[in-house]
Amino acid sequence: MANNGNDGNFALGLVLGGILGAVVGVLIAPKAGADTRVELAARSEELRVRAEELAATVRERIGPALDGVRERVGPAVESVRERVGPAVESVRERVGPIAGDVTARVRDGSHETSPPDDSQQT
Repeated sequence: MANNGNDGNFALGLVLGGILGAVVGVLIAPKAGADTRVELAARSEELRVRAEELAATVRERIGPALDGVRERVGPAVESVRERVGPAVESVRERVGPIAGDVTARVRDGSHETSPPDDSQQT
């Protein structure tokens, strides 16, 4: 874009327009600031009460459904834990020594890698 030297005029117009808008807004405002604050406080209290009522209604309607889901899902989750637990432990037993070896090599600064020892695998 070409700079034609009107940047200062634009900024001055923007500032004067903001000031003029604020003055006109105060002059034609239908209520005093204190009245507006009181009205806002009353409306916010009304909205808070409505939100609390809605939350209570949702809890009443959804609460029993959530309890039912927990009763059905809980045993399934426990069953999965019982089945997967031994497999996870087996993986930890196999990976643990290898991870320890890798960690030791990294700490020592040894960047050479060797093939895994097949005697450790089951």
